[in-house]
Amino acid sequence: MNLIANTPKLRNAIVFDIILPHEIRGEVVSRMEETESLLKTYGGITHYKIIQRRFHASRNSYIGLSKLEELLELGDEIKADLLIINDTLLLRQIYAIEEIIEKKKKKIEVWDRVDLILMIFSKHAKTAEAKLQLELARIEHFGPRIYGMGTELSQQGAGIGTRGTGETNTEIMKRHLSKQKKIIKDRLKKLEGLRNNNLKRRKKNGFKCISIVGYTNAGKSHLFTTLSKRNVLIKDELFATLDTTTTRLYLSKTQQTVLISDTIGFIRNLPPTLINAFKSTLLETIESDLLIQVIDTSDEEFISKIKFVEEIIHDINAQSIPMLYLFNKVDLLGEEKIAEVKKWVDTYSGIMISAKENINLDLVKKRIEQILFPDLIHSMRLKEEKSLMS
Repeated sequence: MNLIANTPKLRNAIVFDIILPHEIRGEVVSRMEETESLLKTYGGITHYKIIQRRFHASRNSYIGLSKLEELLELGDEIKADLLIINDTLLLRQIYAIEEIIEKKKKKIEVWDRVDLILMIFSKHAKTAEAKLQLELARIEHFGPRIYGMGTELSQQGAGIGTRGTGETNTEIMKRHLSKQKKIIKDRLKKLEGLRNNNLKRRKKNGFKCISIVGYTNAGKSHLFTTLSKRNVLIKDELFATLDTTTTRLYLSKTQQTVLISDTIGFIRNLPPTLINAFKSTLLETIESDLLIQVIDTSDEEFISKIKFVEEIIHDINAQSIPMLYLFNKVDLLGEEKIAEVKKWVDTYSGIMISAKENINLDLVKKRIEQILFPDLIHSMRLKEEKSLMS
């Protein structure tokens, strides 16, 4: 069941956001820039970014009527295909906006932030598990829109497939989507069972497991590729991969082989429907012996993103797992910025690296060995000292 139409790549978009009294403009601007990156990942172009100061969002339509009319006129002028509201809208707000667009006979679609993220997930889902998780998220988000749209779906139905003359099309659609959700959840449970069995087998064989985590586009896949010497997809865009990829990593000093996984990137303001749908992709993280958080030091908000990733780690009950902080992309920094980053590196006992330029990755491997195999490292050190004394 496909709940999202195969919409062609959009050429022009208007992105709209509001600043509430308690918000700082810089935070909203940053939020807008992230949405612009999301749109670029999808394949669209942000033609206009508009921020409006408001005491609160309109309960009925999120945007005030006069502002919405202004945006629609602007859309006509620039031939925009899409209006993105940079927030998670309530069902009645989406209906109200779409109703006004229809009345004014405007040729523009309206998406909220969840719609945009779902479109990107749809573009990048490759494995059976990722596709099932996406389908579940689609039903959670789009389902109410489908079975609640206007009078057509609320008319009495007594045709084929109905259980009685008194049943409405809305009730039929609700029941159908409920069945679909159950089917998808059952399939995901089976896939989760297979993943659990694989994890148990790894543990039984004595493999230590590492998960690379971090905000989306921080350079996780680059690090994974460089450390493991395995070719994986690397793109300068958000959510380039939705799946957990695992391979072996050989540590030369201790002569140990560990398993290392690249996981889906995190992003702020992800609605609960999406977090829950994609939590199973983080199962590798929960069962890891070490988490490596990759941090994009070229991002002005990298400190807040460290804390956000830690919140997600706590939410999935993985906070007791040791964390190694890698401050990535130092090759892009000037001397003044490096000095600033160095303070945070010391605070988190981390390492400054460049996954792309292979800076300090040997040091990363040594630190991994120290964390995962402390007894072996200690024994090797004693042997070295004993050898020097003899």
